[in-house]
Amino acid sequence: MSIALMLREGTAEKHQETEKVPYLRAIFRGGLDPQTYTYQLESLLYVYECMENLFRTHKEDTILSKLYFPELFRAQSLKKDINAFQTKFGAKLRGFISPKTQSYIDHIEAVAKTKPKLLAAQAYVRYLGDLSGGQAIQKVIAKTFSLSEEEGTEFYKFPEISDLQAFKGVYRTALDTLPLDETEQAELLTEAKKVFDLNKELFIELEADLKQNIGSEKFQMLLPAG
Repeated sequence: MSIALMLREGTAEKHQETEKVPYLRAIFRGGLDPQTYTYQLESLLYVYECMENLFRTHKEDTILSKLYFPELFRAQSLKKDINAFQTKFGAKLRGFISPKTQSYIDHIEAVAKTKPKLLAAQAYVRYLGDLSGGQAIQKVIAKTFSLSEEEGTEFYKFPEISDLQAFKGVYRTALDTLPLDETEQAELLTEAKKVFDLNKELFIELEADLKQNIGSEKFQMLLPAG
């Protein structure tokens, strides 16, 4: 089995678990408020800055060099979106790193110190997610907040990539060329599952913010019956 297929099939259950988090369901029902979404952008900025700085540090690594695609980096796009929401809606930043965001960052940094090649799993989950489901989320966010084409959704845009679907194929091919033995592939899969867990915990944390900002009653109305 190819590495890309192993990762996709091996994380399918974790992927489904994450999709069922109430906060994500609220997103697709247009239930976010600008403040909570800005907190989400802020948390993601901390995560991407950490991951991308470490990728730059280890870009000559035998494994990571094959997955070094600066055109995927999201930190600058996140900064633009945060600024857009501050300007348009007067949204505020937390001003500190939230507990679940800190746990996420701590894990990335620990991985980089002990087995930097496992940053490949971090990139796989985040970037392929942005290139895939993220494109659907972009449309929902734009509709929810009545955003123009030029504002607030830069995170989901990849101007340096002309064909997202084709690029995903390039990325998966790069994954399949990684010189990893069976034990190392198993470690990569374990790490990818961990990334899904970290993202899920981040969404659960944001769920508490959303309930506070829109009210528990309205939040419950966003969730599907059962």
